Amino acid sequence: MPSPIKVLHRRDGMGYCLGKKWSFCVPEDQVVLMDIENNAYVMLPPSLGASFERLRKQEPLDCGDVSYLEALVRAGIIEQQEAEGSITHCSLPVAPERGFDEQDLASWSVRDMALAILALGKTRHALHQCSFAEILAEIRDAKCRADATVAGSEDRRAREIASAFYRMNAYVTRYDQCLLRSLAMIRCLLANRVPADLMFGVATRPFRAHCWVQHRDLVLNDTLEGIRNYTPILVI
Repeated sequence: MPSPIKVLHRRDGMGYCLGKKWSFCVPEDQVVLMDIENNAYVMLPPSLGASFERLRKQEPLDCGDVSYLEALVRAGIIEQQEAEGSITHCSLPVAPERGFDEQDLASWSVRDMALAILALGKTRHALHQCSFAEILAEIRDAKCRADATVAGSEDRRAREIASAFYRMNAYVTRYDQCLLRSLAMIRCLLANRVPADLMFGVATRPFRAHCWVQHRDLVLNDTLEGIRNYTPILVI
């Protein structure tokens, strides 16, 4: 068996960090990476995932680990840097504690439904015309503007917009479009100066990905039960 060597991220004074376009999580001991620029996912094989985890936890590595991790460097998943680095998985800014429920359905208006339909159409167009990275960059910029505005009754306004999107299901198909609908909803919320987070999560056995929108601890387009089995991999 190869003898342990010093932890890779401390070798020769170099540090290692996660590549800029990647995020990751570890559901059920399976390392899952997200290519943020392309909205694509990679599940590391167990041996490679184990080496990745030892690096992340700053545990001693053997020669086999180093070989695997050098392959990740070549792929751009981890990067060298001059200072000591760290590799951290995605974490939620606020844990979800409340979900959208039937009591919220009364709080909607024709104007809000029109805004929701317009946001859905614009987002569908953007997904065809822009890269995924460009759309996320636009959302980040909009979040900076929304967070800079102190708005009263934000929780109520968030529920009104979420209710309008829910009512829209009677007119626009809702199935298998969590990405489209979540992007449209957060763009609509931010346009109304309501702070919100776009959440991406994954589950394994079998693999599946999901996204939803939260206003602080309130899940706006899903239930707490609906997101329970997903491990967050990216928050925008």
